[in-house]
This record gives sequence, structure tokens and C-alpha cells, in this order.
Amino acid sequence: MIILFDLDDTLIDSESAHLLAFDQMCQEHLKIENNNAQNWITIKNRNLNLFFEGKISLEEHRLNSIIEFCKINDFKISKAEAEKVYQQYHLLLLQSCKAFPDVIPALIELKNHQLGIISNGIYSDQIYKLRQNKLLPFFSKIIVPEDIGFSKPAKEIFFYAAQEFGASLSNCIYIGDSYELDYLGSMNAGMRSILLDRKKIYQNQNRKKIYSLNQLKFAIEL
Repeated sequence: MIILFDLDDTLIDSESAHLLAFDQMCQEHLKIENNNAQNWITIKNRNLNLFFEGKISLEEHRLNSIIEFCKINDFKISKAEAEKVYQQYHLLLLQSCKAFPDVIPALIELKNHQLGIISNGIYSDQIYKLRQNKLLPFFSKIIVPEDIGFSKPAKEIFFYAAQEFGASLSNCIYIGDSYELDYLGSMNAGMRSILLDRKKIYQNQNRKKIYSLNQLKFAIEL
């Protein structure tokens, strides 16, 4: 059995790290009201998808995100300033990404399985997060959109991951925190899917879910 995980907000608390870095970016570097976190996330994700699709470079993704966010907040910024701000934001973001307490114990319990990551993140960033949190040795393959030009929930990224492991889709289990990207994406591709509902926001919906990775080994054995 191949067991595959999402990374951000499944194994790593990326949401808290994003908010911390965003708050510092607004208060210390841009000097603007820091009440536009959702606008920032929307802009950043849109440019990230353009990068994954090969339409812009990684540098353009980063610079465009800062410049667009400043523009909607009536704040003028040069490309040089935008580059500096993004570098400071990005470094704090990566340094602040911490593994949830249940992660390493769960991975140790799965040591007899092949483990991998399918993430909609940038490869270098995801390797940094995994290495910083001593998680990298658990995983034999890290699959990201840069590999194939498709991101979750596209079936192609799940097909690619199964092929990389030399496994059938039905012999793969995927665990993630997003219903649309992770649960539906992997299930529609033909994998077994488990939704990690850490915040218990899917209480009224009937699907295979767990609330902590402490429950994962039992869920896999069902």
C-alpha cells in the first residue's frame, strides 16, 4: 500500500505561518492595514497557478503578487522594493512552518509502507519545510506541479504520483485537509481518500474522515 499526503495544513501548520508572515509584511515593511489576508492569499494563489502552468516565472509570481497586493491597497512600490519585501516575507513564512504534534508519531507507525507527498507547493519550499521539521527521511517521493504542469485537484497529478511509485491508483491512499483539492481530487482519480478534518468543519457530511493523524493507522486498516 502506498500512502500519500498533502503537506500544507495536513502535516505542516502553514496557515499560522502565512498569517504571521503576512502580518509582519503589512506592519513592518508596507505600513498598511493588515486586514486583507484573504486578498493576499487570492492574489498569491492566482500567480502561483500561473507559474505552475508555465505562463510566468517563479520570480514573476513573487513580484507580481506583491505589486498587485500593494496596488489594491493604494500603495506604490518599485520592483526592487517588492523583491526585498517578498524575500523577507518568504523567509519568515518558511521558518515559521512547524509540523503538527501528531505527525512524526503517525509517520513512525507507517514505517512499513512507502510514503510520499503530493503538494500544490513549490518544490524547493516544500523540501525546506520537510527538512526543517525532520520529516524528509520519511518520504521517498515529493510530487509537485512543477513536475508535470498540473496541480490538485487535476487527476493528472495523482496519476503521475501512482506511476512514480509503480503502483495502481487503487493501491494508493491519499490524506489531505482540503475537501475539494485532496479528498475529491484523489478520489476522482481512483485513489482511496481520507479527509483530515483538523478543525471539524465537515461535521454534517458523510465521507471518510479523521480529526487527527493519531487515527490514521486505524482508518487505513478499515
